[in-house]
Amino acid sequence: MSLSTMKYGCKVIMNLEAAAKEVMKIVLKWGTPGKDPKEDFITYVKRLDPSTSKTNYILEDKKTHPKLDKTQKDKVENDNSCETYDITLLLISIKLYCINMARLNDTAWFSDGDELENLLYQIKMAQNNAMHESLEMTETEFEEKTKKLQEDLIATLTKAKERFGRSDAELKKEIENLEIVMNRITDEPLDLDDFQRENPSVLQEHIISRGADQLKQHSTYEKSITPISFLTTNKVKLPLNKIYMATKVMQGRPEGKEKDVDHCDLIKLAQDQSTQPQVLVVEGLAGSGKTTLVEHMTTEWSQGSSDSIRGLNEYKLLLKVQCRDPHLSSYVDLIDFLFQPSTPEYKELLSKLVKKSSLLVIIDGIDEVNKSSRELIQDILHQMQGNPKCTVIFTTRPEALQEGLQLIPNTYYRVEVELVGIPMGQREDFLHRYLDELHKTCPGTTPTPPTTDDINQCIKQLDVETKEHFRLPLNLSIVAILMYSWPDKMNRNTTQTELYYLIHELTLEKLEKRLIDNDLTKDFGHRKRLDKVENWLSAMYCEMFIALTHDQLTLQEESVNKLRSKCDTLDLPPDEMMAAFMETRTMKTFRGVDLDCYSVPHKGFQERYGALYIKESIKKLKKRKKSENVKQIMLSTPGAGKIQLSKMQNLLQMLVGMIPHDWNSIMVKDVLNLLQEAGVYRRDQWLDVIEDTKCSEKVVKAIADHFPLPGASVSTGGENGPIVIQDRRIAAYEKLLGHIRDTQVILDIDRDPASLNCLLASLARHVCIGFSLYQAFYHPTKDIHPDVDQLLSKVWSSDLSEYVGPLSDYVFSRLQRVHSLRDIRLGISSNHQATLLMELNTSTSFKDLNHLNVVVTPEVLPAAITTNLPGNYNINVCLSLLDVTDERVSWACEMVANLIKPSQEDYDIEFPRSTLDEAGWIRMIQDLGRRGVKNIWGMHVPDTSISSDQEHRIRHICLNTLGARLGTYQFNQWKK
Repeated sequence: MSLSTMKYGCKVIMNLEAAAKEVMKIVLKWGTPGKDPKEDFITYVKRLDPSTSKTNYILEDKKTHPKLDKTQKDKVENDNSCETYDITLLLISIKLYCINMARLNDTAWFSDGDELENLLYQIKMAQNNAMHESLEMTETEFEEKTKKLQEDLIATLTKAKERFGRSDAELKKEIENLEIVMNRITDEPLDLDDFQRENPSVLQEHIISRGADQLKQHSTYEKSITPISFLTTNKVKLPLNKIYMATKVMQGRPEGKEKDVDHCDLIKLAQDQSTQPQVLVVEGLAGSGKTTLVEHMTTEWSQGSSDSIRGLNEYKLLLKVQCRDPHLSSYVDLIDFLFQPSTPEYKELLSKLVKKSSLLVIIDGIDEVNKSSRELIQDILHQMQGNPKCTVIFTTRPEALQEGLQLIPNTYYRVEVELVGIPMGQREDFLHRYLDELHKTCPGTTPTPPTTDDINQCIKQLDVETKEHFRLPLNLSIVAILMYSWPDKMNRNTTQTELYYLIHELTLEKLEKRLIDNDLTKDFGHRKRLDKVENWLSAMYCEMFIALTHDQLTLQEESVNKLRSKCDTLDLPPDEMMAAFMETRTMKTFRGVDLDCYSVPHKGFQERYGALYIKESIKKLKKRKKSENVKQIMLSTPGAGKIQLSKMQNLLQMLVGMIPHDWNSIMVKDVLNLLQEAGVYRRDQWLDVIEDTKCSEKVVKAIADHFPLPGASVSTGGENGPIVIQDRRIAAYEKLLGHIRDTQVILDIDRDPASLNCLLASLARHVCIGFSLYQAFYHPTKDIHPDVDQLLSKVWSSDLSEYVGPLSDYVFSRLQRVHSLRDIRLGISSNHQATLLMELNTSTSFKDLNHLNVVVTPEVLPAAITTNLPGNYNINVCLSLLDVTDERVSWACEMVANLIKPSQEDYDIEFPRSTLDEAGWIRMIQDLGRRGVKNIWGMHVPDTSISSDQEHRIRHICLNTLGARLGTYQFNQWKK
């Protein structure tokens, strides 16, 4: 780097760092009269009298305050002198803590003029410009910039003196100091080494800011969502911001400690650990939206947004690595590649400065890692070990998780999460968004685009909201494309395998129409064209399988040449054939050369083609009765790389869905054994196989031999607990239960209990030890459908230990006779049910209980309650009163007083869906106290009914009056 061409630019930055920052610190000091030098600004403003204070911190709604990132917040809390503040933080502090400043949203801050607010804003803009422009500058340009800056700084001091009532002598002294500083910087010789030594952070910030500009330019070229290429002859790109939808995120699922993670707080999970660099591992099935999440993060960062992913704005740089790309193998290579060509003057400093910066590194697709990208990842992690401001995000499929974890040094703080997919209730919205963009982007590609009614009917028919495989964004995208072009081809029983099959058939149909119009193939008959296309497809399937074994999503030049040569042999148009099944992707190499490469739109399609290759190879076998045929085909494929079964898991699962009826049991077991060896061993994985592939009974029977049951060994999954059947798995268990040995089951049902009817026959020989009707518990209704009692009579067992649901006559009769119950949760929505509850209170059924939860709706009269709920130190009792309003406070208090023993500490009371304000909750607490309710364990109210300040005030009243701990909750499961 030559200083001779950049010394004047360096001096501009020095003036901003020395003179401009000093002026802003003077303004901040003058505008905060009475501040103790030993206290921070937050402490200072909080002790001001709100009735007389004229600071924006007091006057403005705190939700509209400028958001401080973690570094800024630490400086405000720990640097009372503001010596470490930069110009940005100084401006924010002046806005918030100084008296008599324009309100935060006032145009005075941004309008042209000579008001103090605008002058301060102009200083900030001067810093922005200096940090993002080249340092190269002539002496004349420097003199002009220096003169303008000095005039603005003097004007700022003058306006501040007037605004805050300072003396002329103070103003004169500060102006003289300012001129001395700026003259010294202008006149003194500048040596590069001295500049770097004396102003390391200044030079670093400038270079990093320029580098960030370059990275943001790169991100504008990030691909949008690209649907299947056959939709139109033009390259179709759907805008990511129009289609992107937050996926459900879980943490701790494999360990049985699962909890929901707010999608917005993904980065915060790792970022808040500040003493060492962090790794956030994002695991997800094929098609769960990992790469789309990466694209979304990149776009949000480049646009300076942190609304959808909190904490993104705390990173000055974002580096992205695609594991499938083979062109980079070291950290220095990556820096040279990403920052070319706009910052060559900083080349010798850039790689050193980047790894000291606040940095987000996204490594996408560990399951696609190759030799070069593995070396690159290892080098990046080695280089960043000493930077606690660095967060690395890994995305990976489950089967490659362990490989990814092994790359992470133990010097990193690690967090693992799982992308589950689009939540129920949002899938319909996803489809509508996707279809809207298809209509806009691909007009005229289908004769009669589906109407809104068509779409809604198709969504209902497919049962999109509840089917497990429709949680995956990729599957929903395929559904949208099929709705757009072939809506009548799908039905309620369409599986994931069939989605891929249908999209393939649609591709062939579109290709056929183009081949009819092509000069090379228009004279062929339909059968002849089809035979030639199938011949070519067989070659493509093989090349896709070979690429998969080499961890390549993009076809190598040799494979492309083979497929083009095959087209020549078959008299097929190569460009037409390649474009029908692949997309052209332009890749930049390390040397800056653009390469046009062919790849499939998603790895899932490549895996399906690989599965088709194996299926066709099996057809050609002369002896199909011996085992390990499938593995032998993989190993003996010419050109194939090392076979890693863990990376073939999705391919093998797709192959299961292609098993024809004429395959013998040895062949079926061969595939399933390989699937287990590839990593499918947990119950949910085998259930996915059954649901996604529409297995024949022969295949399901073979799967039953692999399915982990209570008492199973670790080798078959280690799931030793009872089988838990939830709504989303009923269809799979309907097929499976008849083929497994007698075992214990738990029924956890959210929806209509009638959905269990299909399981009754196969449940008969199994033992139900838990039965939960959550909908009837969280949303009890006055009338209980007689079918519920009929259903309960068929599944209730003497071994039942948990019941959740309505208190019907049948349940009442069984609860009196069943003594093994440990957990009972009852919905009470009528006086008749209340009477049944009172009779139960005198029963011996409750003596062995660990937990009792009773939900009561406003339809129940307090007079129907004649005895207290059982209370002893062995039972945790929770009373839930629904929909308490101002008019129902007396009802709620009377109900609590009738059900709860005085001075019983093991009671919890909660009020889901209640709408009381602060005064209403205080009135209820005081009324409960007058009725003798004392020393209960906790009182829980909706977090939407009171603010945090109100909660703090009510908490003391609740503790003093009832001896109860007050808590606020979301009560999500109770929402209507």
